[in-house]
Amino acid sequence: MSLRSGPLNHENFYISFPHERIVQVTINRPDKLNCIDKKTSREIAKIWEQFDEDESLWVAIITGVGRAFCTGADLGEWNAMNKAGVVNDMSAPGLAGLPRRTGKKPIIAAVNGLCMGGGFEMVANCDLILASSSAIFSLPEVKRGIVPVAGCLPRLTRTIGLQRTMDLVLTGRNVSATTLHDWGLISQVVEPPADVVRAAIEVAEVMCKNSPDSLIVGRLGVRMSWEAGSVEDTVTDLADHWYPRLVGGPNFAEGIQAFVEKRSPSWKNSKL
Repeated sequence: MSLRSGPLNHENFYISFPHERIVQVTINRPDKLNCIDKKTSREIAKIWEQFDEDESLWVAIITGVGRAFCTGADLGEWNAMNKAGVVNDMSAPGLAGLPRRTGKKPIIAAVNGLCMGGGFEMVANCDLILASSSAIFSLPEVKRGIVPVAGCLPRLTRTIGLQRTMDLVLTGRNVSATTLHDWGLISQVVEPPADVVRAAIEVAEVMCKNSPDSLIVGRLGVRMSWEAGSVEDTVTDLADHWYPRLVGGPNFAEGIQAFVEKRSPSWKNSKL
């Protein structure tokens, strides 16, 4: 089912389409600093599944309303579960379907404000992170007897290094978007802060000028090397499995023909 044919307004988030090939999910629970309860988590996770299945959509953006991007799971809900003897499920794909997502299309995080706990775990597995200059990041779980086990520990270690990840995880301190940009996690710090979503849309629009097949396979190659860590295994999988599929599709021929004819390519939606 196309995302466009489904409901756009949900209890704690809404969906929009800033471009014909881009879908935007905006967390809308500002009175709770955009913390995410279990129901909302399942609903957003389903959106990413539909995004991957919808051939007309090539890139997604996630952001938040108000002064927070997301402050993680709803700890009030966790407290009620603890009292009832219910253990929180930490299985994949994680909070809002992002910390352990294995989908095929790129998702950009446009971090507009506070990004803490599970919110940080969500963006750590996004494909690009843009943040407002006023955004604040932290992993405060250590202050509440919790550990961020949904995926960000190995991901951050590989991206920003052991010592910096240890710093974040064991102190729970706040760090700025500028610091995380310097550390290599954030691709762009946006000033003024209110322009972060616009900046993310601009990046997504640049992506959408390219072949959707190449977006999928290129992203896959980067993520395979990041997650598996083996250069040769990644190259072998790309060359033996994915490259033949890429070459066999119409966008491969179209890109080369457009170059020869000195015109812009006319891409078809990816079938990969």
